[in-house]
Amino acid sequence: MRIFIVLGDPPTPGQRNVKPYAEVEAGARRLGAVTIGMPDRDTGPDDVVICWSPFLGTDRLAALRAIKSVGGRAIVMENGWLSPIGTQRFFQVALDGWNGEGRFPADGPERWRGWGVPIRGWSRGGDHVLVIGQKLKGDDQDFRRMPVGWDYSLMLPTRRPIVRRTRKTMETLEDQLGDAWCTVTWTSTTAIKGLIAGVPAFYCGPTLICHELCRRGTDVDHPAYPDREPVFERLAWCQWTPEEIATGEPFARLLDLPHDRVPQAVADPFTLPAAVTPRGLLREQLDHARRRWRRRLTRWRS
Repeated sequence: MRIFIVLGDPPTPGQRNVKPYAEVEAGARRLGAVTIGMPDRDTGPDDVVICWSPFLGTDRLAALRAIKSVGGRAIVMENGWLSPIGTQRFFQVALDGWNGEGRFPADGPERWRGWGVPIRGWSRGGDHVLVIGQKLKGDDQDFRRMPVGWDYSLMLPTRRPIVRRTRKTMETLEDQLGDAWCTVTWTSTTAIKGLIAGVPAFYCGPTLICHELCRRGTDVDHPAYPDREPVFERLAWCQWTPEEIATGEPFARLLDLPHDRVPQAVADPFTLPAAVTPRGLLREQLDHARRRWRRRLTRWRS
């Protein structure tokens, strides 16, 4: 078995290291010969690719397609679905997908309970609907990414006030969740922090890591209040710390799953157009103006 690691370009000097490059390599070397880079012509069904989320237009998608075309396996990584916990960062590790699309073996409740995450009771009397935007990256508009303008342009069938949280919102997430009736996201795992805080969640994208606990769509006046503990207990087994990754255990657990060695063709993800509306564009412009005014006021007061 050979293991090819394709996590994307490492940070340049001075940049924050956001991916566990060294730990992934250390963990992989415990299981087989490692190549940092794309699969080669001799790649076969016993080989493995470890890649970061394979969005459209990335070399990670090319690596995933190459390994699956010969019947090999792809371990897909992403930032943790609940991270950080305390001061500890976590990363998703699953076969063939992420954010609810990948496979992984789940064991008992002890892993989740060991993190000591306090779950608040469901809030059933919140005031506003919190629309949570996501990071925009590139122009490819992979359907798993939030369409441009979605966060400012989304209209909801409700009389409740709508609060829009964007990448530049000054208020903390905790403050905005404090009196929220529900959250609405595209595919953002930020919704999970709301679920932990007792705020029901809706999503509009193709999938979400805790989709069993959320409702899909925008019928925000009718949220769901399911039992959260069993889902969190299962999903605890698909996110790991850098130190755990360095031991190779998360990778070994995935590679112990049944493997049929059958070649598969992975199609290009479909694309979505921008979701900008005139009202959404106006909201964005007003939002930028308010932020500029706040910055000037802060400087004046200081």
